[in-house]
Amino acid sequence: MFNFPQVRNLMRFAGRAIEIGDRMARDTSAAAISLKHIEAYDAIAATGSTIAASVELGISQSNASRLLQQLEDYLGVRLFDREKNRLQPTREGLQLGPEIRAISDWLRALKTAAMELESGRSREIMLRLAFPSSLSSTRIPKLVKNFLAANGPMRVEVASASYLAIERMVADGEADLGFARLPLMSPGLKQEKILSSRIICALHNDHPNAGSRQLSVGDLKGQDLIMLNRERPVRHELEALFYKAGIRQRPLLEAHSVASACALAAQGLGIALVGEIIAREYATLPLQFIPLEPELPVAYALISGEKFPMPKAASLFLQSISDWA
Repeated sequence: MFNFPQVRNLMRFAGRAIEIGDRMARDTSAAAISLKHIEAYDAIAATGSTIAASVELGISQSNASRLLQQLEDYLGVRLFDREKNRLQPTREGLQLGPEIRAISDWLRALKTAAMELESGRSREIMLRLAFPSSLSSTRIPKLVKNFLAANGPMRVEVASASYLAIERMVADGEADLGFARLPLMSPGLKQEKILSSRIICALHNDHPNAGSRQLSVGDLKGQDLIMLNRERPVRHELEALFYKAGIRQRPLLEAHSVASACALAAQGLGIALVGEIIAREYATLPLQFIPLEPELPVAYALISGEKFPMPKAASLFLQSISDWA
């Protein structure tokens, strides 16, 4: 599901070390060679002493000397000579040293990369988020900024789509986390975090009803209304409220996003009936947000795919936005 080019590159170089183990499996006359032997050689070459190397590695001097001897026995060459109480590389050691050291460096890098992947804090992992455009251009950049500040640099992709498209992206493994309206329309999804909201009225500051504490369905009779398109379940719920109140009224304007509905209302074109949790992201517009009576609850959820294990980065992202709504 993920693309890890750097890890694959590390694996190729680390293969040099794996070859040592493979060769030792066929050579029963020598002790098994492991990463410890490579580390012992690297420490001795850097310090010029088995004593200093043993301190660096946290092992005894005799153990450091034994590891070096086993590596030399396996390679069939002497890697160091003692000169003036210091171990100096032999001619063979000088030739093989860079290759042995490269194996050591790449194995360390491989271990670091593996730890970053396990912790979810690797640049090689793409955290893929899918949100409606009304949030991907407002709330999400702030959440991503806080997430990266708390968890270190990593790659993040933010896709914008309709609720149904987001559900399909998450169910198909094209996004790790998505934002959808409940109830969900697609199978194969898990609700990771539920966000409760309600429908409110968004209207221009100069609208005659801007000072109202709440607006009833009856108060909206004869008003120019801005509603979300008929593909939204909330549209049908609103029409049911109007029908119950004996009001037969078509909206003046239809919008395909909360952002668009709020922008239209900010131009004084009518009263927008929108979900509060998203509409509040547009509080900088010249708008008043007034509760609708009776209250019409709306619920959203952050969702993940049932068929795909949640990446660590996605879990960290969920933790970082625990205070949202």
